[in-house]
Amino acid sequence: MTFSRIIPAALAFAFLPLVARASDTPCRARIVAPNGDAVAGARVAAANIVVTTGQDGAFVIPSPSPAMELVVTHPRYKPLTTSGATCGEILELQPLPQIADELVVTAIRADDATPVTKKDIGRGEIDERYQGQDMPLLLSVAPSMTAYSDSGSGTNYSYVTLRGIGQTRINMTLDGVPLNDPAENAFYFNNITDFAGAVDSIQVQRGVGTSTVGSPSYGGSINFTSMPFDETSSVSAELTAGSYGTTRASAEFQSGQIGSGFALWGRASYNETDGYRDHSGVEQHSLYLNGSWRNHDSMLKLVSIFGREKSQMSYLAVDEPTLETNPTFNPLDESERDDFGQDIVQLQYTKMLGRATSLTATAYYNGAHGFFELWGDPVTQTALLRFNLDQQTTGLMATVSSRVGEYDLSAGAHYADYDGDHFQTIDGAQQYFNTGFKTEVNSFVKASRDAGRWNLYGDAQLRHAEFSYEGDIELGRVDWTFFNPKVGARYRIASGLSAYASVGQASREPTRNDLLSGEDNATVAYDLDAVDPERVTDFEAGIDWNGARHALAINLFAMEFDDEIALTGELSDIGLPLRRNVDESYRRGIEVDFRWVPNAARTLELGGNATLSRSRISTWTQFTDVYGEDGSYLESVPVVYRDVEPVLTPSVIANVSADWLFRPGMTVGVSGRYVGESQLDNTGNARLVTPDFTVVDFRASFELERWLPGRPRINVFVNNLFDNDRIYASGYSYQFFSETITGERVLDGIPYYYPSATRNVMATIDFRM
Repeated sequence: MTFSRIIPAALAFAFLPLVARASDTPCRARIVAPNGDAVAGARVAAANIVVTTGQDGAFVIPSPSPAMELVVTHPRYKPLTTSGATCGEILELQPLPQIADELVVTAIRADDATPVTKKDIGRGEIDERYQGQDMPLLLSVAPSMTAYSDSGSGTNYSYVTLRGIGQTRINMTLDGVPLNDPAENAFYFNNITDFAGAVDSIQVQRGVGTSTVGSPSYGGSINFTSMPFDETSSVSAELTAGSYGTTRASAEFQSGQIGSGFALWGRASYNETDGYRDHSGVEQHSLYLNGSWRNHDSMLKLVSIFGREKSQMSYLAVDEPTLETNPTFNPLDESERDDFGQDIVQLQYTKMLGRATSLTATAYYNGAHGFFELWGDPVTQTALLRFNLDQQTTGLMATVSSRVGEYDLSAGAHYADYDGDHFQTIDGAQQYFNTGFKTEVNSFVKASRDAGRWNLYGDAQLRHAEFSYEGDIELGRVDWTFFNPKVGARYRIASGLSAYASVGQASREPTRNDLLSGEDNATVAYDLDAVDPERVTDFEAGIDWNGARHALAINLFAMEFDDEIALTGELSDIGLPLRRNVDESYRRGIEVDFRWVPNAARTLELGGNATLSRSRISTWTQFTDVYGEDGSYLESVPVVYRDVEPVLTPSVIANVSADWLFRPGMTVGVSGRYVGESQLDNTGNARLVTPDFTVVDFRASFELERWLPGRPRINVFVNNLFDNDRIYASGYSYQFFSETITGERVLDGIPYYYPSATRNVMATIDFRM
C-alpha cells in the first residue's frame, strides 16, 4: 500500500469521528511571555484539574465558573493567580528577575529573526514522543532527517542523517559546548542513555547555519540545552516496560532555591533491552547532575554527565534473502561485545555587563573510554580481538553578546586539546598501540541589524586545526586553516509573516578514519595530505508564517560541494563507514514544515513536514572486484559513473501527525512517516537501493492526577502499528563483476540492509511530586 493511501486512511480512521466532539470544552486561554511568545509547559491548576500548556501556549479547562481560581506556574516565570473570568483571553507571565539559563547559548543559537533554516523542539514535544529511544530516533521527525539503530529497536548504536549527511559532519553542542570528539567528529548517544530525558530544548539548524564552536556546522548543527532549575523543589520518577525485554527506570529531582541563589538538578537512569535483532541487547546507566548559583547579574553553572553501556555488537547488515527467512538475523556472534563509558563536565560562568551585554566563559572535559571485542576469524573463533580506546578532550571557550541600539553583536573564541589512545590486545597481550593528537582553535563574530522591516545578518568564523599520529609507523603532522563567512537578510512582510535568504560557506577537514583509510592502526605510511578538506557553499531561502493556531515554514536549499568527502557505501574492518573525495557534488531541494490547530477549542493539532530533493555526484570512480567462472578473485578494475545519486540520500521524506485532546488530561495521537528509496553505493545501480517504506505509530497519554496522588501519567506507544516487516532504513552493498565462460563480464551486486522492528509496544508511567 502506498504512502498516499496509508497515512490519510490512518488519520481519518483515528480522528475523523472525533472532530465533531472537539468543541465541547467551553474554556480556553493562551499564556504568553511579555514579548508575545507562547509559553509552553506552564502548569495551570483549577480546583481538582491540572493541565499543561502546549507548544502554542494554549490550555483548555472544562466547565469553569467566573469565581474559579486559576494558578499558573512555570520555572522561568513568576506565578500568576487569576480567575475563570479570564477564559478566552491571553495571559501574560512575567520572567523571574534573575539571569536566565538561555544566556549561555545566546551567542550560539539562532533566534526567530536570524535568516537561517531551523527547527525548534521544546520540552513539551520531546515529552510527547519520548519512550526511551536514542536521540537520533527522536530527531527523525524533524525535516530532512533520517535515523536507524543497529539493534532495529531504537537503542544500541544509532545514527542520524540531515539532508543525507551523516552525524560525523553535523555539529552538536550542549549549552553551546561541543559534544563531537575532534578526531572523528563523532558523538555516540549509546554511551549516555536517557539523554533526551535530560535536555530542555533542541534546535536543529539545516545547512551551514550560524557559526558555532567545535566541529564545523557542515551539514547542519544540533544544539541542546540542559534542564533549567526550578524555583521549587520536586521529585519525579519514570518506569518503562515493553517489547524485546525492554525495561527502563529513571528518577529526577529539583532542589529548588537553596539559600542565596543555589540550586541542584539531577537525574539517574537505567535501561536494558534485548533488542529486535538477535543478540543486539544493551545495558546502560547514566547519571546527570547539574548545579548553579546565581544572582541578579551572574550565574555559575556546573553540568555533569556520566554514562556507561555494555552492548552486544550488531553493526553488520544482512542480505535480503536471509532477512526474508530470518528477519532478526545478526551476522555477529553473541561474544562480540563492547563496553564503554563517557564522562562530560562543563563549568560555565555568565556575567551581565550592563543591561544589554553578557559574557560567558566555559571550561569543559569530555572523555570516553572502553573497548569492543571481535573474532579475528569469525569461522574458527580462535582469537577474540579487543580494540581499546581511551580519549579525552579539554577545552576553553568564551562568548560575549550585546545589544547596541539596533545592532545585536556576538563574538566567541574556543580552544580544544584532544588525545586518543587506540590499542589492541589478545588475551591481555598488547598487539599495537597508537595515539592521535588534535588541537583546534576557532573564533567567530556575528552581527545583525534591525532596520525597520529588515533584519540584516553577517557572520564570520576563522578556524585552525592540527592533527598528528604516533604509532608503529610515524605519520607526522597535518594542519588546516579555514575562513567561513555567512550573510543573510529577513524581511517582515506582516505580523507573523516573513521571508529570508542567506548564503554561507563551511569547510571541514578529514577525520582520523578518513586519513587512515578506516584502519585502527596504520599499517602503511599514509600521506596525511592525501585527503583534501571539503567545502560547501550553502544557499537558503524561505518563508515563515506563524500565528496563534498555525505555523508554516517553506524553504529552498542548494548545497554546492567541492571535494566532498563522500561515503563510499563500504565499511572498514571494524565497522566504520569509509569515505573519499569527489570533485563536485550538490544537494538541492525544498522543505515544508507545518503545524495547524483547526478548531477554536484547541483540542486537535495537526503537523508534519516534507522534503523533496535532488542530490548528485558529478563523477564517481568505483573500484570493482572481478571474479572468474570458478569464483576465484581475478582483479579490481575502476569503473567511472557520472551524475549519480550519493549514498543514503532519499529524495523524498515526509512526516505527518495528529494529536487529539479528547478530554482534559487524555490525549491520543498517530503519526506516519514515509522515506523514499536511497542508493547503497554511488553507482546509480537500481538494484542496490534501500526500498521505500511507510511506518505508522500510535501513542496515548492519560493523566491520572484527578484520581491518584503523585500526578501519575501513563504513556502508551504502539510503534509500527501496521506491522511493516520491510523497513530497511540503512545498509550498504557489494558490487562485483562475474566472468562467464566466454570471458564476458557481467555486473552484479548484493545489497545488505539493517532491519527495523516490526510492531512493538512500550508503556511508561511517571510520577511528579
